[in-house]
Amino acid sequence: MGIFNLDANLISWNMKTAQAYNDPIKDVIQKALQSSCTIFVNSPDGSWSGSGFHIGQGLVVTASHVIPPDLKNQKHTVEISFDAKTLYPAEIFKTDPNVDAGVLKCPQISNQIPSLSFGDSDSLQVGDLIAVIGAPEGFHDTATVGRISNIHQGLGEDAPSPAWNDIIFIDADILEGSSGGMVIGVDGLVYGVIMGVTGQHADIGIGENSVSPSNKIKALLV
Repeated sequence: MGIFNLDANLISWNMKTAQAYNDPIKDVIQKALQSSCTIFVNSPDGSWSGSGFHIGQGLVVTASHVIPPDLKNQKHTVEISFDAKTLYPAEIFKTDPNVDAGVLKCPQISNQIPSLSFGDSDSLQVGDLIAVIGAPEGFHDTATVGRISNIHQGLGEDAPSPAWNDIIFIDADILEGSSGGMVIGVDGLVYGVIMGVTGQHADIGIGENSVSPSNKIKALLV
């Protein structure tokens, strides 16, 4: 009977503790979802989707490989959706493979969609709690949670482009279509944009989940 009472009291205490616990990332995710979008690209080379987010003034940030520079030289369409229903036409404003970041312009959303701000990626530390929000495989508003697993990493001379040097690694899950999605901290600021997976087995989705740091992207926007 004594053991039973102890267990019952322990269960009660655990339940009260869980109810009182304030998840530091959940509220941030709920708010950031309003600024997250799915990007749909159609071109003579095919159709694909990616992820992005609104930073204000109708500007949407994504990965450069979602909106590659070659698109500018051919007939194409880009549409974005913030609710998986309404589509807005968008135009390529900037795209830089050397950062693996790009910006779309869509004036229609300027005063309709909440915007996010960038944080200082140089302030990140290994172990910081983060969330990834995007549209992997076209599934709108998908969030995964993890931590910063490494900072200021790079592939050196083997890098396919300068974008793959001075990057961030995270352990939050990412899938195809997450490219361009935000990496957001518990303070609600965006610390980077999803690039993809790198490593010896990246072709089968196993490796380091890589992020273009926010400070690189801020420089692109100047």
